[in-house]
Amino acid sequence: MSHSMATQPVVDLGSTPFLDRMPRASREQILVSSSKIRYAAGTIAFQAGDPARADILEKGFARIYLTSSEGRQTTIRYVHPGELMGGLLVMGAVFDGSVQMIVDSTVIHLDLLTVRRRVDVDPAVGAALAADLAQRYSHCVRTIALHAFGSVVQRVAFDLLDRASRTQLSAGHLEAAVSQQEIADGIGSVRPVVARCMTEIRAGRLVDTAQRRVRIIDPAGLEALAFSGLL
Repeated sequence: MSHSMATQPVVDLGSTPFLDRMPRASREQILVSSSKIRYAAGTIAFQAGDPARADILEKGFARIYLTSSEGRQTTIRYVHPGELMGGLLVMGAVFDGSVQMIVDSTVIHLDLLTVRRRVDVDPAVGAALAADLAQRYSHCVRTIALHAFGSVVQRVAFDLLDRASRTQLSAGHLEAAVSQQEIADGIGSVRPVVARCMTEIRAGRLVDTAQRRVRIIDPAGLEALAFSGLL
């Protein structure tokens, strides 16, 4: 086997929608007893202690985050249309995180028993779930990489979206009430560098700023900037 063949990934870790990873017959079986649920922006759709569930984000943008015992939050992952939420729960694992809808969103709520049954009897469903879990692991690695050696503009973008998401939960607005100095302190940088980054982010029409206020215009675009070219 040539070296180039040996390094070809068996699983596509791109943005392939979960349902598109399996043939039509398998998709139809997975969707038995499913329903659609619409959520307003800012809704917490799932939190630690809720009954296990599995959903596919059909439309919108969501955030999966952890909360410490002191109430601090950290984002694990942002969810895009077509992606599965709850792969760990399908496998019977415990998940202590929460899901927040950043914009008005629609999910396909799957019947968990149906999905688990299909995983047992349909190799295509098992393979799709394995690919999804591999993609989730890859995303966790990317998040660690961002915090470890992302550029300042990438860390500012992530910090702004994280702060604004927390504000949305408490006040209903997707905006960060923060100064450039506070952003700099939060990411371990200095204010003049953060100021240049903010100018770049504003120029991309991702945010709008006023005195101690940063309103998020394009949350998905801000997330894309945060993770672009990391690995």
